[in-house]
Amino acid sequence: MSESAFLARLHARFAVPRAVVVRLAERATGHRVVDLRRVMRGYDNEVYRVELTGDLAVYVRIPGPGKNGFVHEAWAMEQARGAGVPVPEVLLIDTVRGEASDADEADERHAMVLAEAPGRQLGTVLASLSTARRRAAMVNVGRVLARLHSVRTPGVWRPGDDGTWPDPADLRRGFVADRTAERPQLSAAGLTPEEVDNAIALLGASSATPPPDNFVLCHGDVSPEHVFVDAELRVCGLIDWGMWHGGSPIGELAYVAMVHEETDLTAVVEGHTGGSLDEPAFRRPLPFPSRTR
Repeated sequence: MSESAFLARLHARFAVPRAVVVRLAERATGHRVVDLRRVMRGYDNEVYRVELTGDLAVYVRIPGPGKNGFVHEAWAMEQARGAGVPVPEVLLIDTVRGEASDADEADERHAMVLAEAPGRQLGTVLASLSTARRRAAMVNVGRVLARLHSVRTPGVWRPGDDGTWPDPADLRRGFVADRTAERPQLSAAGLTPEEVDNAIALLGASSATPPPDNFVLCHGDVSPEHVFVDAELRVCGLIDWGMWHGGSPIGELAYVAMVHEETDLTAVVEGHTGGSLDEPAFRRPLPFPSRTR
């Protein structure tokens, strides 16, 4: 099954009525809805792009049944904004009811209305850029991440509904145990027994998965589709904060390494630290010792 077909089947399982989305957008903006379309990406939230009078557009996000709300996510975005990271404006956080056969049994869910990010999605412009301009764009991404990582968080990962952050040692033990238990899936994906053993060993050797202390605010999903740039290739929007957490800069950069080309990663590291990807002091704490193509 293709990913698009899987997402279509997944999202077909939950949807609030269209009228609910319209009311949210109109209450958040004071403008009348002109058009509405559902954006089927990701696995956790219903997402709608809503066009309104006054040439406005907003996004409405609603988690699936049983998912947590947006209070902590909005907090993380506000912390990032305070550090100079361009994030979309949160226009409204409210609760809505999903559909059910009995109205009294309808599930109550949170909803967030966000202003549309300005500029262009980085993923749509990268391929058209010259080598020099592409490097400049990715250096700018690194600079924005440096601002984000200047924000300290009270703990690691994310707080629970009661506001309590996990114990770092317990979280690390659980994380390593959960990933180790996924050995069969790694084998099924085509890795050799030796490759699986090496992956598990690297996981245990990394001090940043998750970090034991010095927690900083991380976006968690810095992919080209979540970064918006202006005409000068400056970052003017960092969207989709659903994977935010308290972590480490090296952990965030390791994720960047998975979703960007190595030349792009080199530029991000330069913008973030002023250093080089090839410096041993940088390579050593990464969850992978080297990258080859």
